[in-house]
Amino acid sequence: MGMADFFEKMYGKYFVKLQDKDAYLKRIGLGGEDIPLTKEGLDTLQFAHLCAVPFENLDIYDYDSKVDFGTEEMFDKAVTRRRGGYCFELNAIFMELLEAVGFDAYPVGVRIIMGGRSFLPAIAHRASIVMIDGKRYFSDVGFGATNDPGISVCIDDYGEQDIRGDIFTVEDRPYNNKMILRHTEEGASDLFMFVPDPFNILDFISYNTTIQASFAFRSKRIVNLRTPGGSMSVDGDIFRRTENGVRTETPIASPEEAAKILAEEFGVPLTQPLGEQGVAVS
Repeated sequence: MGMADFFEKMYGKYFVKLQDKDAYLKRIGLGGEDIPLTKEGLDTLQFAHLCAVPFENLDIYDYDSKVDFGTEEMFDKAVTRRRGGYCFELNAIFMELLEAVGFDAYPVGVRIIMGGRSFLPAIAHRASIVMIDGKRYFSDVGFGATNDPGISVCIDDYGEQDIRGDIFTVEDRPYNNKMILRHTEEGASDLFMFVPDPFNILDFISYNTTIQASFAFRSKRIVNLRTPGGSMSVDGDIFRRTENGVRTETPIASPEEAAKILAEEFGVPLTQPLGEQGVAVS
């Protein structure tokens, strides 16, 4: 087997193009709509995705199963089985949707800079850069926080950008890095740092393996979904809903109750039972 054949057999699935754009658009509530290749069109796609396809770690936490982000695997998971995933999965399949619609997009590797860190964290996140009219837009449907930016941030605009009521700015940092900052009443805080050049998709494979073994993804069940007026989340044994600034919390008594919430509130039907907290289903 030649080197080219080896790479195709091992890694070709990560470069397969989306085969059913219409089914994906229907999954996120945009079936039959004509998406303009503008910032408004990108924002429509991104927010619809955030409101339909949840960030979730069920495969890792509840099922202790390997997570892959090949195009066909992710289409089956997110579209056919109506599940969600995390950044390496969600932004991989979403980039394929962007390209299928007609956008010019490429992946970037991102460092999450939160909590006033005094060190440079490793790349642990995937996002996309979308080119529109000569400008670059940071697109992300896999951050996982319930306050995930709902629409795209232009990284060539250094003024304040109002993203669904939240304010973001962009700064240049050393060695060709860009930093996206979030502004609150407490001031500005760093959020994402990345080199805005195309990132080698194959490098995400090893990062994905590391993430699957991380304590953050194995310590509790995490499911987050935006809603038009707020967000919903399963955070361990708590179900939270925020609507128009009002947050409610409801304890989750059992895996069966969690599965019911996932089906009825998040639209995620499960074919396997969930595990007890901290105990994977074999």
